[in-house]
Amino acid sequence: MELLLENVRNTLFGRFSKGPREASRSAAGQYAGIAAILLSSILLGRTALFFAVFPCGIALITVLLHKSRANIYTMPLVLGGLLTHYGTGYEIWGDAIAIVICGILFFLTGRLKINLLIKAFTAAAIMVLTKSIYFFTTQLVFMFDIFMIFIEALLILAFVYVFHRFYGLLDKGKKNTGTMAEGIIASAAAIVLMAGGIGIETVWVFSPVYFFALFITLLLGYKIGIMEGGVTGIVAGMTAVLVTSESPALIGIFACAGLTAGFFKGLNRIAAGMCFAAVCIAFGLIKGYPELYLSIYDPILAAFVFMIIPKRAMGQIELLLAKIRQDHIYEELTARDRMQLTLGRYLDAFEKLSSLYSSNRNRNNIIALQFRGMVKVTKSMIESLEQTDPCILPSKEKYRVRVGVSGYAKERNISGDSYICADLKEGDYMIALSDGMGKGESASRESALTITSLYNLMKAGFDVELALKTINSLLLFKSTEEIFSTVDLGLFNKYTGKLKLFKIGAAATFIKRGDKVETVKVSALPMGIVDSIRINHIEFQARKGDEIIIVSDGITEADRNDGQMDWIRETISAIRSKDPQTMSDLIINKAVERYGIKEKDDMTVITAIIN
Repeated sequence: MELLLENVRNTLFGRFSKGPREASRSAAGQYAGIAAILLSSILLGRTALFFAVFPCGIALITVLLHKSRANIYTMPLVLGGLLTHYGTGYEIWGDAIAIVICGILFFLTGRLKINLLIKAFTAAAIMVLTKSIYFFTTQLVFMFDIFMIFIEALLILAFVYVFHRFYGLLDKGKKNTGTMAEGIIASAAAIVLMAGGIGIETVWVFSPVYFFALFITLLLGYKIGIMEGGVTGIVAGMTAVLVTSESPALIGIFACAGLTAGFFKGLNRIAAGMCFAAVCIAFGLIKGYPELYLSIYDPILAAFVFMIIPKRAMGQIELLLAKIRQDHIYEELTARDRMQLTLGRYLDAFEKLSSLYSSNRNRNNIIALQFRGMVKVTKSMIESLEQTDPCILPSKEKYRVRVGVSGYAKERNISGDSYICADLKEGDYMIALSDGMGKGESASRESALTITSLYNLMKAGFDVELALKTINSLLLFKSTEEIFSTVDLGLFNKYTGKLKLFKIGAAATFIKRGDKVETVKVSALPMGIVDSIRINHIEFQARKGDEIIIVSDGITEADRNDGQMDWIRETISAIRSKDPQTMSDLIINKAVERYGIKEKDDMTVITAIIN
């Protein structure tokens, strides 16, 4: 994580030179980065291994200054973390002097292109030299002290590698150059070491070190796979043993738990968490109560936290894990972030333009509606991007719709009725029928304009109410003549089975369930008559086998002596065919019968059967 001083300046003052949405997102990322490096510097400076050595601070300052000389501000934090052990009996002064020397040396030589491996050996040598001088000048030296000095030197070399990989994963906009195994090892080790820097053995009945070690094992195993989960468990277990000096048997328990988490990759999170906790508890009890290998409380807490992580937070975690995996998902997620920033700028512009034109009436009203529609579409796209998880497959459709349409044209085979039956987004299926004013080409043209505009607006992402209001303004704006059209719209969701019926001046709709036929009718003016229209809808839960019959007023007016339309319900109830086209044809034939020798109007019947 390269935190240059220029980045800090941009975080604090950059908002004044950016758009509000982009600035807030950028500033949030910068603040999060600053907080992460400040916290990790203090924690890793505090981390003690074997209750005797402090290699993490020296390794961290080596890595950060290798990335940028500007990270020199972390040296007081690392040193401060180490000095919190003053008065505890730890021999910290040799490490403190080594941190200061390494910080100054690598800052002064920061412009020279020195390999990180050379810097790692230099840091280890500085630590050996300073601690040796300190021990020989201040106290008796035992063989154990010499042995621990060289152990610390080896750990510095290892942790330079670990921190270099770990902070490289957090570098925004930079592609990971290491392998997936390196990313897993670095992530697991660094997080457990930071947990060790908390310096609290237990909080009530929980151990912070074991909790974080178990949590990272569960998370990486569940998100990446079985083998990776096992590797994470081994690394987290080894690091926990270094921090707590507990039994090495923990490594085996963590490895088995990681394999279990990987087995549930991509499946139900609750089941994964419960099985993970069960495996940890089962192996932890082998030693026998009260001398447990692993407390039963830490696995339960880690599993519980894992199960309640919000989807949005899991999406951010997924971005880092995708970088570890080095798969296509990382590119998808970074592209998604860029798209969200771009859409945020568009949203600001559309909101301002919508407000600008909303203050005017008449001709500008339709422009305002269009911009308002673009605001809603853009918001919907942003929300969709935020909720998208590339690892989760879309739900399967539970329902299917079969449709049959039959019609009769009053004049020269040109009907004033227009219809469309088509899929929209997110499992919605649209059935729409419009009856234009008059007859022949004029009525056909107006109804076609209404139905095509409605479909295109809803396909683009407009909600129903805004789409209908926009079309109403279009019809009012289009001509000085009196032009209007009815709209009969049914929206059926194939995932949920919910059916919504919108009726703007439209004829009755009939719903057949078994032998029972219900009539749905709403009183409303057609579109294009008044500037403001009321849009209400009726919603109900459809079942498999339900039949929805949408008709134009040419059907309902076939027998004006039957105001209750009993003949239509009786006709629908008597039909035993389950073919929607047959049903539509039979209803049209019955309507023609009812007209007799009277002049017939345009007639359209749309039958949809839910399966």
